[in-house]
Amino acid sequence: MIRLRLAGLLLALTLCIPNAHAEGVVNQQISFTSNDGAVLAGTLTMPGGVVEKVPALVLLQGSGPTDRDGNQPPVMRTDLLRQIAEALAQKGIASLRYDKRGMHANAVGLPADPKDYAAYFNWQHFVDDAYAAYAFLRSQSSVDLNKVGLAGHSEGGMIALDLAHRLQDREKPVALLLLSTAGRPLDVIVREQLERQLGSLKPAQRRAFLAENDRVVREIRATGKVPEKLPQALNGLYPSYSGPFWQAQLRLNPAELAQRYTGPVMIVQGDADTQISAERDALALDRALQTRSMDDHALVLLPRTSHNLKRLQDDKDQGFEGEIDPALTDRIAVWLLSKTVTP
Repeated sequence: MIRLRLAGLLLALTLCIPNAHAEGVVNQQISFTSNDGAVLAGTLTMPGGVVEKVPALVLLQGSGPTDRDGNQPPVMRTDLLRQIAEALAQKGIASLRYDKRGMHANAVGLPADPKDYAAYFNWQHFVDDAYAAYAFLRSQSSVDLNKVGLAGHSEGGMIALDLAHRLQDREKPVALLLLSTAGRPLDVIVREQLERQLGSLKPAQRRAFLAENDRVVREIRATGKVPEKLPQALNGLYPSYSGPFWQAQLRLNPAELAQRYTGPVMIVQGDADTQISAERDALALDRALQTRSMDDHALVLLPRTSHNLKRLQDDKDQGFEGEIDPALTDRIAVWLLSKTVTP
């Protein structure tokens, strides 16, 4: 295992990557079809002036109504995945990112009857969508189908882990890039986030609220349904149709999934992330990967960096806006290219 801490510009790494595609970046609007027939729109980002097949990544966004670029307009704009895609294209790496089913450019596919939401938004469909994107990317004439990996941010990292596990014996991704990805089960992460948000409440109120959340989680885990009686403050977290989606995720242990994957893995984590813990999540993944019989992984810890991998400018900065550090995308490119070198 290689452990790195990016504390500056990593000039040596920057200098060792030639800008082999100075002609620019080519963004192509595409669509592909998922297993259930859902048509998903996305962006294929290619290096300019490609003359030979290139390695590539499927970029998977985080939770909620996050679009292909990593934004939740009009509330939140990070451009995280767009920035990563275009930076990697400058280094000779293609990528595909797409809007989630039923959202943004794919809103036309949303079922007319809300009663159908539970089936439409179940976890399996999101994993199937990622596989459809993976298969589409591997089919591109300018992409080396044996050099395609998965990169997931936050919840997207969990989708990448789940899909990689399912593809272990066929079409295995060449590498996994886990960005701000949980290393512990989802219920532990959610409870920890709620505890932090409830800090202003009195201890008794906080305990009562967390007990209600625990009850909801137990019922979803057992039945796959969100309880009808739900505290108003939890309505946004547990929409009535989200039972199957939550139930499937609650069964997953990201550290165990990482341990079962037999290819190269890079973990990237900011130490100022208030959603995923560098100490409790990134290190959990790190420890799990170390137990593999043929371990090949890198842990990159980013000082004063947010969940969206943006460097914090001051204590008030929430880390949504701004450019991703070029040193990070350079480091990712060096790592991925080293894992896709043809002997």
